[in-house]
Amino acid sequence: MFSLNDCLGFITNIASKRLSDEFNRRLESYGVTRVNWIAIYYIGENNGISQRELANKMDVNEYSIARLLDRMEKEELTVRTKDPNDRRTARVYLTEKGEKLRISLIPLAEEFQNDVTRGLSSDELETFKKVLDKMVDNL
Repeated sequence: MFSLNDCLGFITNIASKRLSDEFNRRLESYGVTRVNWIAIYYIGENNGISQRELANKMDVNEYSIARLLDRMEKEELTVRTKDPNDRRTARVYLTEKGEKLRISLIPLAEEFQNDVTRGLSSDELETFKKVLDKMVDNL
């Protein structure tokens, strides 16, 4: 018989929400959200990334990315430029302020990862990731 308490979709949703809420709480003092951090991370790792590529990496629609980048530009964290080879494509870069913020947030993200995975072996973590990947592939 079906039990919501055993439903993997429900369990992973609860876990994801708790993890997101806690990470957001830790980011508050920096004036950013988890979504801002994810964008800053990907832009920093792929300076000059297109808006479309960023949307794909973050698994959100391009309209949401455009609004996010509008806010981040107002905060002087990012800048967008037209791609000289394709004027329809906007390339995204971190500003000096954005890069400083990215560098300051990396230790916080590492600490959060360590707190969340405390007591788990590397084998357990690898198995967990593989199981989640299989579940997503099944969809």
